[in-house]
Amino acid sequence: MSITLRNQVLKYFLLLVCIGLLALHLSVPINLTAVDIGRHIKNGELVLQGNSQVLYKNFYSFTYPDYPFINHHWFFGVISFVIFRMGGFEGLSVFYIFLLLITFLLAFDSARRYSGFNSGIFFSAAGLLLLVSRPEIRPEGFSVFFSALDFWLLQRFLQRSISERVLLIAIPIIQIFWVNTHIFFPMGPVLIGIFLWQGKLTGEGKERLKFLGRLLWLTVAVNCINPSGLWGMLTPFNIFKKFGYELAENQNIFFMIHRFGDSIIYKYYVAAAVALIAGMFLALRRDGAKALPLVVLGAFITMATFWVVRLIMPFGFLFIPLCAYFYSPYVKKAAAGIALAAAGTAMLILCGSIMPLHPQIGLMPRVNASADFFKQSGLRGPIFSNYDIGGYLIYHLGPQEKVFVDNRQEAFPPDFFQKVYIPMQEDAAVWKALSAKYAFNIIYFYRHDLTPWGQSFMIDRVQDPQWAPVFVDDYVIIFARRGGIDQGTVDRYELPKSMFKVS
Repeated sequence: MSITLRNQVLKYFLLLVCIGLLALHLSVPINLTAVDIGRHIKNGELVLQGNSQVLYKNFYSFTYPDYPFINHHWFFGVISFVIFRMGGFEGLSVFYIFLLLITFLLAFDSARRYSGFNSGIFFSAAGLLLLVSRPEIRPEGFSVFFSALDFWLLQRFLQRSISERVLLIAIPIIQIFWVNTHIFFPMGPVLIGIFLWQGKLTGEGKERLKFLGRLLWLTVAVNCINPSGLWGMLTPFNIFKKFGYELAENQNIFFMIHRFGDSIIYKYYVAAAVALIAGMFLALRRDGAKALPLVVLGAFITMATFWVVRLIMPFGFLFIPLCAYFYSPYVKKAAAGIALAAAGTAMLILCGSIMPLHPQIGLMPRVNASADFFKQSGLRGPIFSNYDIGGYLIYHLGPQEKVFVDNRQEAFPPDFFQKVYIPMQEDAAVWKALSAKYAFNIIYFYRHDLTPWGQSFMIDRVQDPQWAPVFVDDYVIIFARRGGIDQGTVDRYELPKSMFKVS
């Protein structure tokens, strides 16, 4: 075998290793009690049945059922429900893995187009850990996919490998799907603006620049093609208001390093951000103003991810082609062919060593046991539930049983969390008053709620003579009110206090 052929085989082998490693780390079981996918499936089911209330109101809640709410990811629910009906949760897992693998290949090919196959593999391997930071099935996976697809199409247009006609058909269609699938859809027009700016700086012809300008306005306009029209289009600009409930995924990077110091992902992001920023300066020094558009894009995603860690995965997919552009001539000079392939291999080994492999698709074992118990034992609400488990209850019990709260901050007034939800878990007197007001029969609680009020609330209820624990497993604890409509279940299933301990 010649050296050239051997190098080619090695390069494609490394690409396959990248793909395989990414697939393995995306193969995580679904903890249905703590993620949103159950609610999305129910959304899709109801939308396809003609129920429009889930698009505009807090339909699943008995606390604020008429609170106005723009369901900005309703179409993700439709897609999820259709795939679920065809292949169950295993089918959803496989579909999502393939979606992100295609996204990875788009990012790799964009990197290859900037700096060649070898450095494309190198930066793709370097970004792998970032790409698996949030492997759960989420609508933002579509935002990452659409971002990578738009970037790839626009890059190819400026490189004259696709025509105006292809772009004119593809980009608006992508945007219509995007605006109805996830709230990050403004990234579509942003990317067109970035490449339009780059085209001006690199001397593109006037007609091609006019075309990109018209495409930009068309892409902005089609954002109105959603159930809420103009208000749906404007949702991203007002949804990130001050919520009454703080989520870890919306915190800044230093907060997460301080709180979860054992997790490598946040420190790795800092290292990747430093590498990307250094590349920006190198590109500006090399190309001057011509590098500004991609430098601005890199600075934007880096700063946004610093303030909101949920953006680490989108950052990772943009990190790959941007680094390839910023470092292109330096990587080619420093090491070519087999040397870069070796560096990529070393990076793969690094990623593999710090991300233990436990591949599995579908649901976690016995995650539906509590819902089965609830239905088989004949328990009835109203239910007091905590924030995390709302989507699980919507999937299993909705819309017949309404939830007290679920994990959609924007679907509840901020005061609800600060003046009702949190105080009733912290203060026994508030709990007593509000428990009577809402006439709770059941407490259905996700056991791994790490908030201080959630932990203390569970301890207090175990010791509360008015409430009897009737079910517990690795995910959930259920209490029934003594003397209520579920007293028969209490008599049959009450668990002894001796089985509970505080650790």
